[in-house]
Amino acid sequence: MPNCFYCNIGIGDLPYRCKFCGMVFCNKHRLPENHECPFDLRKKDFSINTLDQPLYQDALEYMNKELTVAKIYDYVTTNSITKAEAVELLKYFIENSENSEIRKISILAFKVLELKSNRAYNALESCFLSDEDPEVKKIAEIVISYNFPEKSKDLLDWIRRLNKNLK
Repeated sequence: MPNCFYCNIGIGDLPYRCKFCGMVFCNKHRLPENHECPFDLRKKDFSINTLDQPLYQDALEYMNKELTVAKIYDYVTTNSITKAEAVELLKYFIENSENSEIRKISILAFKVLELKSNRAYNALESCFLSDEDPEVKKIAEIVISYNFPEKSKDLLDWIRRLNKNLK
């Protein structure tokens, strides 16, 4: 049973695949505007040629076989995928890998690829706040403060005050 890519709830027998990004969603998030589809639907020149690019779901289906953080880097630098797609793929690695080295490399890719969208910030923030590995948390802290110096300031100050009060 697949899970909705947006809310991660089990879909059941009737998944909806977005024709723009290729991801699978539940009934509630099936429309592009309900799952923050990264494609600009207002473009008047949306052509079939854009469908030749790798779709998220296609990449996720091969995640365990072929896709690596290094390949995501290559795809972004050769414009095979967008930075928005890279954020989603790296977020998938971070959230679903039990290997802390893969999570650390995925987080560092946010810095190397200069991924600075709101979704990138949310992915790094979530990792920083919830990952159990202290090394992964430390790398997330470094990358979030580098990519988002102003936006992350309050979060980092709050964590420092919290840690100080716990001592």
